Amino acid sequence: MDWQVSNVFNMNVAALDSGSHIIVNKGGTRSGKTWSLLQLCATLAQLRAGILISIVGETMPFLKRGVIRDFRSMFGGAWNADKWNATDMVYTFDNGSKIEFFSADNEGKVHGSARDILFINECYFVDFEIYRQLEVRTRGTIFLDYNPRSRFWVDDNILGKPDVALIHSTFKDNPYLSERQRQAILSYKDTDPNWWTVYGEGRTGSVEGLIYTKWSTVDNMPQQFKREFYCIDFGFTNDPTAILRVRLSGGELWVQELAYRRGMLNRDIVEVLRSAGVARNADIVCDSAEQKSITEINNIGGFRAVPCVKGRGSVVAGVNMVQAYQINATQSSLGLIDELRNYSWKRDANGNYINEPQDRFNHSLDALRYGVTTFLITRRNMSVPRARIGHIC
Repeated sequence: MDWQVSNVFNMNVAALDSGSHIIVNKGGTRSGKTWSLLQLCATLAQLRAGILISIVGETMPFLKRGVIRDFRSMFGGAWNADKWNATDMVYTFDNGSKIEFFSADNEGKVHGSARDILFINECYFVDFEIYRQLEVRTRGTIFLDYNPRSRFWVDDNILGKPDVALIHSTFKDNPYLSERQRQAILSYKDTDPNWWTVYGEGRTGSVEGLIYTKWSTVDNMPQQFKREFYCIDFGFTNDPTAILRVRLSGGELWVQELAYRRGMLNRDIVEVLRSAGVARNADIVCDSAEQKSITEINNIGGFRAVPCVKGRGSVVAGVNMVQAYQINATQSSLGLIDELRNYSWKRDANGNYINEPQDRFNHSLDALRYGVTTFLITRRNMSVPRARIGHIC
């Protein structure tokens, strides 16, 4: 197909020809990286008969609003509606090659059949575990693109390997950008430094509006401590179950992540607690949304876990309580660290932050909130029976 291509497209072709297994496109807004990768995927589908290319995004609405719309626009008048299966989100080429679109929250697809080429769009919003499941099911090249809002798993687990190519691009690499769009991007250079770092220059920034700023990583948990308790936030298919050991020492919170993974059954949770040497009479608080799970954990393991009873306004109140402490996360607590780097406040329609946390990057942090409000605040300030504690979580 006769497309106009950018320098970003040519850089990806060069990386592909060099034999790179993973090609990372890191850059600013409007750099043309996503459009170029869509062009390259379609070109490869036409050149190589019978291959399957998977294009993955955070959610299906995210895909429909972004890459699927761009994919159709890219073809222009050559788009053939008869080759598009809107139910399965698959485009089939004359030579039998297919490009499929599915979301990272589609468990069946993520753990499904293999593919020849993988493209994860805006991989910053896709969990590393999802990436790993997709990686091991990909026979050939993997393309990743993202705006570097902050350091994440690509920096920690992908870049620097010998078979990985990094392509950096900005709006200056896009010759098809209008002058009005260029000036709009440039207008933020002096007024919003972090935005300009990430979206203008395509360099790694830091997430704005972070909820927890008083935290650091440590090698080990302290051996001398005032209090110890355990916290559980349940997940399964889309969200991980988070299990934490927390110690209060020197007026600070020291946190060790015992588990942070999907698909955990209650017996798996019990096994984690037993393996960690958790005593049967230990203080354990859980997300109250699954009372049946709490009961089963107690019955199987002989523990005495209690539910955290949630009330109106309790999330913000609990966050405020946790913010009073310095948080020290062990270096092995990868899920917790990722959340601390990304858990932020919501914005209103005008872009102003509001006093409500975003409901993402909050599984370990929700568990920590349950523990602090239950065992450090409620029990310190109130004399109540154990069965009733946790009412403000």
